[in-house]
Amino acid sequence: MRIDLVDFRSTSPAGSNSPSLLSEWRVGALLQVIAVRDAASGQLWLDIGGQRHNARLASGNSAGPANGEVLNVRVLRNSPVLALETLSSSTAAAADAEATVVADAMRRFVPRQESPALMLANLSWLAQGKHGAEDLPKAVTQAAAQLWQALPDADSLGDPENLAGALRRSGAFLEANLADASRGAADPRVLANDLKALMLALSRTLRENGARPNAAHSDTAMNAAPPTARGPLTALNAAPATFSMIEGAEQQLNELARQTEGALARLTTTQITNTAADPSVQSMLVELPVRHDDRASTLRLRVEHDESRKHQGSGDSWSVEAAMDLGQVGALHAKVTLTGHRIGVQLRAESPAIVNALSARAGELEAILREAGLEIDRIVCLHGMPVGDTGARAARLLDVRA
Repeated sequence: MRIDLVDFRSTSPAGSNSPSLLSEWRVGALLQVIAVRDAASGQLWLDIGGQRHNARLASGNSAGPANGEVLNVRVLRNSPVLALETLSSSTAAAADAEATVVADAMRRFVPRQESPALMLANLSWLAQGKHGAEDLPKAVTQAAAQLWQALPDADSLGDPENLAGALRRSGAFLEANLADASRGAADPRVLANDLKALMLALSRTLRENGARPNAAHSDTAMNAAPPTARGPLTALNAAPATFSMIEGAEQQLNELARQTEGALARLTTTQITNTAADPSVQSMLVELPVRHDDRASTLRLRVEHDESRKHQGSGDSWSVEAAMDLGQVGALHAKVTLTGHRIGVQLRAESPAIVNALSARAGELEAILREAGLEIDRIVCLHGMPVGDTGARAARLLDVRA
């Protein structure tokens, strides 16, 4: 059964004493409400948090809930009216259990997560055979080399098929790939080169060779803001190899073990974040380590499909964001939105020289997009990284603050 609250609107809840209440009711949120019936007219209200809201039956049982009946509901949408879907007791219990599992997983992994930059820098150090690499156990250097070689080459990601393959092997889909493998539907090469699987193998090999992550130097940790489904997509900064400052194979093993476990915890946190995303906006965040010759960095990608923002006759709304650290010249950020056949592109860089270079090539990009049959909404090149996100998704990519 679906029930609409007609005194809620997308901007402010008319008749409500709490204008901020609607913003707290995300799509997918679970609520417990009490049905209230007028004895004479049969008019339905829902009592939510001690406030009554005018309601109407949108689908399902024509009689509707009885006076005083307690309902477990889930928010289907909050614009242009607040739509609620009633849940059975078993469904509500399952949803509560899922929410508990997600919350427990976040509490477990978020404190342990750290940027993979230090791990990647030390993998590069080992791949180049620099000082100290020869003293580590052969099994460890082999596991580290296998992970390093599995990182996609940055130059290859310009090809769509290579990019798609790299994302499949990024580790974000390991469990889904394993499920496919159990049904005989997975490519063995994908699993063999999956980055999460290889990081797990490296972590296990390190422990088997005496590594103690808790004994590593804590002052070399490189924490990063936890991955989130919303908010600005910032680049993960690169880092120098800590092996250059650590003497002794034992301490190097401890250091690499802690960094690998931190990178695994961050990857798992990202997977949980994707699971807990707003159902009305299909969002996927992927953090993909990539090689640039003898160094590595992390490409952050966020893809969103917003079905709640369909424009009449213009199709669904898609957006793709990417952020990457370019080393000494700073970070680069790109956002592409596609609504129907209209496309907008926003490019940002910390370096003025990079902004100028992007602006000089904007005409070429526009020609390529038009040749592909797309209508250009706007292509802008801006200086500086995104500094906030209210959650709104503008139709045109125009930064009025620039």
